[in-house]
Amino acid sequence: MAKIIIVTGTPGVGKTIIGKLLARKTGSTFLSLGDIVRRNRLHKGFDRRSGSYIINGRAVEKKLQKYFEDHREKGMVFETHFVSSIIHKTPGVVAVVLRLDPVVLARRLGARNWPKRKIWENVEAEIIDLSLYDAFKVLGKARVYEIDATGKRPGNIVREVLNVLSRKEGWSSKSNWLEKYDPILLSKRIL
Repeated sequence: MAKIIIVTGTPGVGKTIIGKLLARKTGSTFLSLGDIVRRNRLHKGFDRRSGSYIINGRAVEKKLQKYFEDHREKGMVFETHFVSSIIHKTPGVVAVVLRLDPVVLARRLGARNWPKRKIWENVEAEIIDLSLYDAFKVLGKARVYEIDATGKRPGNIVREVLNVLSRKEGWSSKSNWLEKYDPILLSKRIL
């Protein structure tokens, strides 16, 4: 099994809970990009419009390189929605991209009282496979695994992740939200 497992996906798909459970199950260290950025002040400020920190990419990459070196032997589960190019240079890294039906995602983000605009931006990112594309771009299809988390309990998702990682088959298409939803009609429902 890979020593560094990146758990990525659009905000709201369940990265943190799945990442923590996966780390516990594999005896790995759990790290979250958001926590690292806030704790180490690796940002250039806060964007009120998007409700997000503006990441200092170079500082983050330096810090990640150190974390990856320090945790390579024990193993690490790293939760992020930002798949950095530094990851490509790190041996033994795979990415698990969690996917979620866009309507379910919109409900989850709405329950968090996110502004409609931010909800739509994230739903749109999910519809167009942005997290999956970013992972492919950095790691290639052989080191990327896609899991549809829609309607599944966290424990079942973790078992599915461990199963696909043990087979080492790489990516196979799971979710095509553009086949299921018209983005214009969906945006009207959300906005």
